[in-house]
Amino acid sequence: MGWFCRHKWLTAMGVIVAAWIGFQTARTFFLPLESRIRHALHQAVKNRYPKAAQALVDRYGIREFKPFRKDEAYFGLDRVVLVHGLDDPGIIWQNLVPVLLKKGYRVFVMTYPNDQAIAASTRFFFEQMLLLAATDPGPVSVVAHSMGGLVARDMLTNPEYAYAEAATARYVPAVRQLIMVGTPNHGTQMARFRIFTEIRDQIFYLFKPGTHWLHCLLDGTGAAGVDLLPGSAFLTQLNQHPLPEDTQMHVIAGIICPWLRQGPLKNHVGDGLVSVYSAALQLVPVTRVNGSHFTMIRNITSSSNRMPPAIPVILRLLGNQVTYSCQE
Repeated sequence: MGWFCRHKWLTAMGVIVAAWIGFQTARTFFLPLESRIRHALHQAVKNRYPKAAQALVDRYGIREFKPFRKDEAYFGLDRVVLVHGLDDPGIIWQNLVPVLLKKGYRVFVMTYPNDQAIAASTRFFFEQMLLLAATDPGPVSVVAHSMGGLVARDMLTNPEYAYAEAATARYVPAVRQLIMVGTPNHGTQMARFRIFTEIRDQIFYLFKPGTHWLHCLLDGTGAAGVDLLPGSAFLTQLNQHPLPEDTQMHVIAGIICPWLRQGPLKNHVGDGLVSVYSAALQLVPVTRVNGSHFTMIRNITSSSNRMPPAIPVILRLLGNQVTYSCQE
């Protein structure tokens, strides 16, 4: 008893960890019920606050980062659509966008209620691509971070959307490339701890004009966290879809511990949230870069002049100056 009194902080931490593991273990057996409860609560809040819900919807969609005039001959430039991941408040592209603009690309940013089921985000992405093709049906490349890669891959491979046929008919833009950065193609157990990224997301929006105090309930049901778990129904179905034939695909995976040169441990650790094994897809080239789930694509501070290591890889891929082979 004396040891517990002397080390009360360690004891408290141990109790919290044990309680969290117990909760997550028990939660596995009640996921269908949890999903129904989340959906009912989300719908109830939307019905109670329709104006706030609509204001949030108006924020979403594919929008060009830098508006242009039609007399500026921008239609000949290559277009890149950026798709963020789970609980991202929109800062993941803060280093990539300026570089793409400087290189002469037209940059479009896709935003969506990332807490909702991934299948719902897929449908929303497809609908936005229909709208994009209505103004310019030309081809695009897609760069997607984390869960955004699952949204994009589902759109391209799900037979419900028949994306290749729709692109041939010019209903949607043809997707030349899909570059997935830190995408958990086989899921991640870290999705169980998404409460921390949700808090970060809500704090960011808290200081945005027009943000409703129930933003955390209006932006989705939290079902995406369930879809991201290894072996989830969504991932099982997605990974049975054949890869798109007309879209070049590439995976960029982070290595948070580059000093682990020997053995498979560095691939198990991956970027700290997604292992290299989870990011990899059969027949899809993989480039490994040093960095965490976030630092491989953006800097922590806006004042940093560091070039995140995934950005040069993305530029090479977009410029087709790459040999498709795995890189250590």
